Amino acid sequence: MPIENENPLVIPAEAEKTLSQIWVSSLSVNVPTASDGSLYLQLRPCDAETGEIADEEYAKGLHLSFWEVISEVPEAAAAMQSVFDAVPAIEAFYDAKMAPPEHHPEPEPEPEPEPEPEPEPEPEPVEEDEETLATDEE
Repeated sequence: MPIENENPLVIPAEAEKTLSQIWVSSLSVNVPTASDGSLYLQLRPCDAETGEIADEEYAKGLHLSFWEVISEVPEAAAAMQSVFDAVPAIEAFYDAKMAPPEHHPEPEPEPEPEPEPEPEPEPEPVEEDEETLATDEE
C-alpha cells in the first residue's frame, strides 16, 4: 500500500541516446563432442565513439546449436576455423605466462681487495750524545 512521502524522490530525466553499434559482452562456446555443442552470445548496444555500453537490461542473448551455426553460417565456420588455427599459439602464450619465473641466482659479490699494508715507518735516528758515547767505549 503506497504511503505519501513528505520528501518525494525526483529522478531527473535522461536525454535520449542512440547506440548504433553492438558490443559482444559475452561469448561462450561449449562443444563436448563432434555432434553436440552450444553457442551463446550476449549482444549489448554500444557507442564506439563514447565507449558507452548499454546496461544489461538492453542485452540480447542468443542461445544456439554450435554445429548448426557452423554448418549454416559460413562466416561463423571461417571464424571458428581461425580460432582453432590459433589454439597452438594461444596455448604457448598461456604456458609462457604460467611458467614460474626463471630463477637466476644473484652473482656472489666480488670480495673486496685487501688493503695494501701500510709501510712500516722508518726508525727515527737516535742522536747520540757524548755521555752515551763514553759509556759505549768502556
